[in-house]
Amino acid sequence: MRGRLLLVVAVLVLAVPGLLLAKGIDLYSLFPNLTLGADPSGTDSVYLTCAAVTATTVTMKVHVVTENGADPNDALAGIDIELQGTADQGGVTLDTTVATVYGGSAVVNWGYLSVFLPGGNPGSFPLDIKLGAVELDTLDDPLGQPLGAGDHVFATLKFNISSPTNISANGTTISSGPATLVTNLANGYSVAVSGETCGPFVPTLSEWGLILFGVVLFGSLVWYLRRRPITAAA
Repeated sequence: MRGRLLLVVAVLVLAVPGLLLAKGIDLYSLFPNLTLGADPSGTDSVYLTCAAVTATTVTMKVHVVTENGADPNDALAGIDIELQGTADQGGVTLDTTVATVYGGSAVVNWGYLSVFLPGGNPGSFPLDIKLGAVELDTLDDPLGQPLGAGDHVFATLKFNISSPTNISANGTTISSGPATLVTNLANGYSVAVSGETCGPFVPTLSEWGLILFGVVLFGSLVWYLRRRPITAAA
């Protein structure tokens, strides 16, 4: 009987991460003593960069910048970021596999990693994206460590495209706010998110107008020079 009870407990414990991943990271469940307050050191932030553009993909990096380095208790153990992606062409799909989003990132060895789309469809834009990671030092990978001061690559957003597409990603409020960081002591605070637009240069209508005007102007100049009579030298 005791053996069965231990087996049930073990199954439930191992199932918790999967259940959390299915609904996105819930910081209050993972940090029962979580209190929202102020950034303990400096001003932390989140920003996105354009990492790569190919004929079939547009890739962005999500960076978390923290100044928390003086006190180990202020290292980051929880990150929750809410983004909205937009695309100016159809046929775009976000790769939501955990290996793609967190592979090679500063949190790749954290115990809980989540990629959650409230709308459920990775190809429906505007696209809401919830990214979450928590390191509790309990059942986690022993290599996982809270983040100290620095500029850390948190996640990779890889969009599969079918034609040249400009994609923008910005902070949004899906549930609690654009981004919440949590320290080892369960002190949580909100930070600003700086968005990014990534993709090939596709001229807008006004830009095409300027290009056409330049072509017409150049053609008129050539026509004028060819039609102008040439005066023989005396």
